Amino acid sequence: MKQLYLLTVRITIILGILSYLVTVGIAFIGHGFVIGVLSASLPLLSNAYWAISLWESTEAFHIYYVNSQIALLILILLSVALNKLSRK
Repeated sequence: MKQLYLLTVRITIILGILSYLVTVGIAFIGHGFVIGVLSASLPLLSNAYWAISLWESTEAFHIYYVNSQIALLILILLSVALNKLSRK
């Protein structure tokens, strides 16, 4: 159980970092410097905001982005659950 937890945490960290970079890129490219800096300084809130904002977009990149945010949320919840189970 502990090895599964460690693997899940590593995947979550890698996907989280990639997601953060893509989120900041979307903010900088789409809305300029100020919004980009704001998104960079509030990572969890900006990820949630951009995922909700791009939810109805039909562009392929935005669909992949929203799906990766959902996958990241599931991985975070799975990591927390596995952490609780591995401590017992």
